[in-house]
Amino acid sequence: MPNFYRERLERVRQAMRQWGADWMFLNYGADFTYLTGITTPMYYPILKGLGDWITGLFLGLDGDPVLFLQKSFAINVEGQTWIQDIRVLPEGEDPDAFLARNLAAFPTAGKTIAVSKMLWAQSLLSLQAAAPGARFIPATNEMMDRIRAIKDEQEIRLMQRAAEITDAALAATIKVMKAGMTERDVAIEVDYQIRRCGGDGYSFYPGIICVGNGSDPQRHILTRNTDMLLAPGTTVAFDFGVLYQGYCSDFGRSAFIGEPQADALAAYRSITQASQAAMNIMADGQVTPAQIADFVRDRVTADGFGEWYWYLGLGHGIGLEVHEWPWLRPGFNEPVRAGMCFTLEPKVWKPGVFYVRCEDVVVVGKDRANSLTKFCYEPIVIE
Repeated sequence: MPNFYRERLERVRQAMRQWGADWMFLNYGADFTYLTGITTPMYYPILKGLGDWITGLFLGLDGDPVLFLQKSFAINVEGQTWIQDIRVLPEGEDPDAFLARNLAAFPTAGKTIAVSKMLWAQSLLSLQAAAPGARFIPATNEMMDRIRAIKDEQEIRLMQRAAEITDAALAATIKVMKAGMTERDVAIEVDYQIRRCGGDGYSFYPGIICVGNGSDPQRHILTRNTDMLLAPGTTVAFDFGVLYQGYCSDFGRSAFIGEPQADALAAYRSITQASQAAMNIMADGQVTPAQIADFVRDRVTADGFGEWYWYLGLGHGIGLEVHEWPWLRPGFNEPVRAGMCFTLEPKVWKPGVFYVRCEDVVVVGKDRANSLTKFCYEPIVIE
């Protein structure tokens, strides 16, 4: 077993002891990938094969974890994971009986089993029947995200590659952008460039938001990828991410179609400068997420854009999922630690006039944070 998987397994077991969990069952998802190295097959949610619900990782406070698989998910699996004990549902056997027969070898009666928050209902019913004397608790987002919050070197390498692909995808997209394209056209181009540049796909569907030049002031910026035309006098905000070997990026810049409006350009300079300044205060143990969020808000407000600063929060943790704990917003008061990865994504939105955003994935270090995404902060002007 590679050392980083050994360390991850021990981290999970330490957390299980804190929760009072004796066993854990994880189906496909971020937590499953974190421990096994196996990413979720694209056909997992659509296959609907007999016994797909018994697929999962079962582990206790000691001993070797066990991987239960429906046969369609067992193809070449040995080369994807360090797990040695892999048990595949035999042809013709009842899946629930298979799970019960295997769990009978483990002392679950009177014990607590933590299960994935996003576990299928049929999986939980099968587990409850297989371990009738057990108590079940959810391994919630905060419980599991805490375990995964500090990234190891292997994770940082994968996230750095995702960031490099992200930068390349935006650069390639900008080269083909022009007035007259629609938001949807640009989103399709981003998706294409993500894959062309080496991404496994997007971490969420690319969001393109064009504002200005008489655009509807009632339109919310969460309405994206419409048929609105990119026209002179508009701003175009990018919000997209790359998926690479299970790890995510989340990224943003803003472009100006034609000569930028003075206030839109000033707002963009404000948020990009504030974001870079925030990295300088993100030292190990020295500042909380809430303080980082307030720092950027106060900078942008001092620049005169507080009325339009969209303050739902500055960003969030990121890794195997786009949104992870903790969030950069009020209420998150535990100091950040070295190895944590966050998005910094300040936004200024003046409805119907302009919308600018900037977003990077940064990793906290001993003295400051450093951005994994490297795309320039200079205004992008599309003539």
